[in-house]
Amino acid sequence: MPAPITSLLVLQDELEALIKTRLADIRPAVHVLTPADLGSEGEGEKSNAKTQPVPAVNVVYLGHKFSSSEQRQRSDGRATLLAQLFALEVVTRNVRNLRSGSSARTDGGELALRVFQAVVGERLPSAASPVKFVPGPGPVFRNGMQYLPLICQVDLNILK
Repeated sequence: MPAPITSLLVLQDELEALIKTRLADIRPAVHVLTPADLGSEGEGEKSNAKTQPVPAVNVVYLGHKFSSSEQRQRSDGRATLLAQLFALEVVTRNVRNLRSGSSARTDGGELALRVFQAVVGERLPSAASPVKFVPGPGPVFRNGMQYLPLICQVDLNILK
C-alpha cells in the first residue's frame, strides 16, 4: 500500500532519493538536483541562476495527465490516478573533442545508462505503478556540455 500523499511532488523527492542512493558509488560524485537546487532567473531581477554542476542528474517534474481508463478512476470523484512525467536530465561536460562533442556524448551516455538502470521498473514508496520510460526530446550538446533527458512516467493515486 502506498504511503499517504502529502505533496503533489512527493514522487520527485522519491526519485531524487533513489537516484542519489543508486549512483553514490560513482566518482566524481554525481550531483542529483531539482529545480530548487539550480535556482532560476526571475523576471526583472538579477540572475540568481547557479552554474550547472557536473556530472549531474536534474530531476524535473514535467506535469501530469489523467488516466484515460475509466476503470482507474472512481466515479464519485474521490480518487484520481495521475500519470506524472519527470525529466531525468543527465548533464556532463567534457571539452575534449569540443567540435564533435564525442567525449561529452560518451560520458553522458554512460551516466544515462546508469540512471536508466537505477530507475526503470522501480516502485517508489508513494507510487501506484512502477517507473517506466516514455519518449521525450533528444539530447543537446553545447560548448562541451551534454544534456541528455530521459523521460519517465509513474502513477500517483490521489485520494480525497
